[in-house]
Amino acid sequence: MSDIPGPQVDPRVLARYEAYDEDARLWQPGRGDLVRLRTWDIFDRFLPAGGRVLDVGGGPGTHAAHLADRGDHVTLIDPVPRHVAQAHARAQARAGSAPFAVCLGDATRLPVPSASVDAVVLMGPHYHLVERADRLVALAEARRVLRPGGRLLTEVISRHAWTLDATVKGLTGSPEVWADVEHTVETGLSQDPVTAAPGSFWAYFHRPDELTVELAVAGFEDVALVAVEGFAWLLGDLERRMSEPEPILAAVRLTEREPSMLGCSAHVMGVARA
Repeated sequence: MSDIPGPQVDPRVLARYEAYDEDARLWQPGRGDLVRLRTWDIFDRFLPAGGRVLDVGGGPGTHAAHLADRGDHVTLIDPVPRHVAQAHARAQARAGSAPFAVCLGDATRLPVPSASVDAVVLMGPHYHLVERADRLVALAEARRVLRPGGRLLTEVISRHAWTLDATVKGLTGSPEVWADVEHTVETGLSQDPVTAAPGSFWAYFHRPDELTVELAVAGFEDVALVAVEGFAWLLGDLERRMSEPEPILAAVRLTEREPSMLGCSAHVMGVARA
């Protein structure tokens, strides 16, 4: 499989990830542990093991390594050169463990034949593509490469995630932060595109029903929405409690598909069938 020259990626997204340590995020005590373990739990329950999996926007390869470890044949695709280099290093360092392939590319032009994979994991692209039309192109590409009956897992950021996060961190008293919070709730955009600082987080924040509609428009069936962090990311003592994670993980799993609780999760996963 050859790399795609010149992947299409918003310069704001590229600047963010060339400076931000995405690999460290999923290993931070507390919140990082919660996100990582919950994501893997969702993978393990909703993706049959042993298939051909495309990890689109897979970043430095944390999730690709987990999927490979459970027996999947994984190819990671990411548009950020730094992520591709990190993922290559992770794949090559896996002496005695299942390897995974890595290439440079983007979600709207996948370098994969039609109907050739069993599952597509589409994480960051669904929120970093801030225009609905671009998200639908990425979903159409995922559907193209999936075999009939193949499974899609795609993640979005919840519309009120910044409201909740800023409140927990005590930031809502700042006029600048509050203006950003109001802008996000009103428009779905993480920043005002006119005033956003270089390297700031640039994404679209979904309402859960928007994700359901987008998946249906793209032709997917059997759509289910699953909370990733659920309510647990808001716990003030999360780091301490994640030292023994099973009780927290069990509670989130119990409530993960309850419609009235989806909006309090920072991320929501859409699970669907091609």
